[in-house]
Amino acid sequence: MTAIKHNHWIRVARSYFVDGFIMVVAFLGGSVIRLGPGWSKEGYDFLQMLTLAVELYWPGMLLGALFFPSCVYVCGLYSPRSFHSGIFQRFLILAICLILTFWVLLAFFYLNFSTRIGRGVMIFTILISTVLVVVHHIHSTIRRRHYRERSIILNMPQMDTFTADMIDKFLGHDLKFCGFVLKKRDFPNFNSVEDLPVLGTMEQLEEVVELHDISRILCNAEDLSDPRYYRAFCNMRYRGIDVIPLLQHCEEVHQYVPLNLVTNEWLLSASSMPHRLYIRKLKRGSDIAFSMILLILMSPIILLTALGVLLTSGRPILYTQDRIGRFGRTFKVAKFRSMRKDAEKHGAQWSSAKGDSRVTLLGGVLRKYRIDELPQLLNILSGDMSFVGPRPERPEFVQMLNEKLVMNPERLMIQPGLTGWAQVNYPYGASVEDAARKLEYDLYYMKHMSLFLDLFIILDTVRTVLMGGAKLEETARHNRYFLAALNVPGKAAKKHLQKKPPEERGN
Repeated sequence: MTAIKHNHWIRVARSYFVDGFIMVVAFLGGSVIRLGPGWSKEGYDFLQMLTLAVELYWPGMLLGALFFPSCVYVCGLYSPRSFHSGIFQRFLILAICLILTFWVLLAFFYLNFSTRIGRGVMIFTILISTVLVVVHHIHSTIRRRHYRERSIILNMPQMDTFTADMIDKFLGHDLKFCGFVLKKRDFPNFNSVEDLPVLGTMEQLEEVVELHDISRILCNAEDLSDPRYYRAFCNMRYRGIDVIPLLQHCEEVHQYVPLNLVTNEWLLSASSMPHRLYIRKLKRGSDIAFSMILLILMSPIILLTALGVLLTSGRPILYTQDRIGRFGRTFKVAKFRSMRKDAEKHGAQWSSAKGDSRVTLLGGVLRKYRIDELPQLLNILSGDMSFVGPRPERPEFVQMLNEKLVMNPERLMIQPGLTGWAQVNYPYGASVEDAARKLEYDLYYMKHMSLFLDLFIILDTVRTVLMGGAKLEETARHNRYFLAALNVPGKAAKKHLQKKPPEERGN
């Protein structure tokens, strides 16, 4: 089974658990190598040695198995893009993650002396974990770099407006673009070039797939349900060839849902997730646990922030607003005040990450690192919010967005969150267009919400905070290719059309 055929989060979880398991194996190996001869003299067999090692060092095993892969995830080494970056950079980051892990372990052992690990066991553990981590990541890198599924795109002649490089980036690192297959009526009008070949017509689809060894076909939902091609699609799926609508491709590769492609069938499928047991019970329990732990751990920062706001801009320290929660209910959300007292003398306004003159000097720092939102932990405890979910908006903005974005009411069907998939993937928004882009990420979360996704979003939030916010450059790049594939007018399309001679621009 090829890499792309696995769900993105299954691949991430698999790598996460392999790295965590490596830390456990390294502890067991280090213990047996260092203490095994002595245990052997006392009559222990190998299985008893492993059991004794677990009894002695299980706190270190558990901490290492959680901290190291979490550190690797926060550094972005499980993302598909990372496997195609520089080898030296990748292994330098891995080395830093290992060093941080063992520093944390040493600090933990000094705080709790009863769980200490001897120097000999620790040295062997470091050596074994380093070797196994390097082997695992070399194998993963080689596998991801040297295999790309051969793919074709059906019935999208508008794509000749763009370069092959743009198409490759839209397809993702795991797919290799081989060419287009068009309807017979479009075939004569397509200007085929060397790196954007036309391989044939829809009537020749099965022959094209066989001739070019194609393993994935991307198409519009309309083509997938077209009775003229239904039998051919079924035959290819029985042979193990994926026939994927563009909506599903965007979910798998870019982890958002294009608003242009959302159907009623997709919404019905997505809306079943929020009613499952996890959402109704387990998610609420994890929200309470996470918020209480964070309130305790972040209490020094909360107190210092309150003092900083008081000294730099006076009272009030907290700023409260009406926000819209699940099913349109209104609730009060609290934040540390990051703007001037007269910030909204002209009425409600969207705020932006940069260039907002209303933000105070300290407020800019608080907003950049999301410290201003810590009081919302109380909203989570009260049940108005969840730890992970769509950002709660103000009533004025919700009403306006509901009028302009048909799908916007869908995000109100689940609990709003302190952090969320949109927040870690897209920076502060200040327009309807930004709200639309964030809605695409919120719809993805609505359909794929799970305990594992919540945990990964929390780790993404750590990275986002450390980086000072999501970077607009990355989201703009993804959206540009997405818009290109869907033939939606955008800046990229206009830019390329402007480069063509006047007589070609109308084609």
